[in-house]
Amino acid sequence: MAIYRELAVTTDPSIYSDAETNDNVITAGFVPASDWLVYASAATHTPAFRTLRVNSFNYAPNRGVMNEESFDNASQSYIMAGAYSLSGAMEANFRGWDFHLSSLLLGAMGNQTPASVALSSSHKAGYSYSLAQTPATLALKMADEQGNGTVIFRGVGVTSFELQMQMKAFCVSSFNWIGKRAEPYDVGYNTGSAISGDPSPFYNPTLLWTPSGSPAEIMKCKGFTMTINRPMDQENMYLGSPFLQGLYYNGLSTLGGTITLGQGDWQRIRTMMAGDLTNNVLDEGKREFYGTVATSTVLSNEIPTGQFDIILYSPDGTTQVTKITADVAKLTEVSVDASGRNMFNKTVNWQAQINSTDTFTIEVYEP
Repeated sequence: MAIYRELAVTTDPSIYSDAETNDNVITAGFVPASDWLVYASAATHTPAFRTLRVNSFNYAPNRGVMNEESFDNASQSYIMAGAYSLSGAMEANFRGWDFHLSSLLLGAMGNQTPASVALSSSHKAGYSYSLAQTPATLALKMADEQGNGTVIFRGVGVTSFELQMQMKAFCVSSFNWIGKRAEPYDVGYNTGSAISGDPSPFYNPTLLWTPSGSPAEIMKCKGFTMTINRPMDQENMYLGSPFLQGLYYNGLSTLGGTITLGQGDWQRIRTMMAGDLTNNVLDEGKREFYGTVATSTVLSNEIPTGQFDIILYSPDGTTQVTKITADVAKLTEVSVDASGRNMFNKTVNWQAQINSTDTFTIEVYEP
């Protein structure tokens, strides 16, 4: 069978282990007959690769070239390789169950054993992911039919995950990643596993907003984005090796996004300015600097707070396939503009508050 363009994913849990690097020579680990990876340090192997349907993919190995600048030369007097860095990005229509089976969702949310979700009247059985504090390590395999070759990217960590829902489009997800090294092969190796589930079109997701102390409401909007930023230490290197030595989250993980409102949406705009739906000015009836608890004049400086639930359905609209929940989300800023007699453009930015009680989860169900 002729080689075809393909991206496949598996986990790569031992690539950064001391046992792999301290006592063994560097060895390529792909076993074509089994379509998995092995390690020099042990007889264990990874799960087999699983095909992931993507819209686009890019990668950029960088050899970190070092240049010598000296008194006696007008240009570089010596050039040699330095730190080996590897990064890339991909975009795919969101297929939650496929992201679970391939472990891509594990890479985005962090190392964990996802909790089981039982069958219900609205969805099949599935799994629930939350944000973990340790990264999960993946491997990516790309078959290049034009070059008749294959590249396997080892030690991959997902540094950001974005979900976009826009009019006249599928629900799209994008991922940025870094890795330890690339392993090229001069033969095309395809995985060819089945794709599980369908993409979600723009007309059947439900976006629920439950303001604090109020019932849930369907938020009618033109577009919605959700971005999870998971910064990793890309300078985690030691003397004696040009390669990255492990995946560690380095800095605050953030979750938020932007909502493009309908032109007639007024309550989101006024609550951002006045704090609620009744007052005409923020903290109306209270006093700056002189408030006291006894007279209820202490400033509250409220911003709109509530719970987001994003529910994706099968294309026929009969079955839930994914549910994303941010227990506590804050609407943080609003932007409104208009030109001539064109319609108003209204956008609101939001951020999620995540701690031991306020959680963020992604549930995916069998299609």
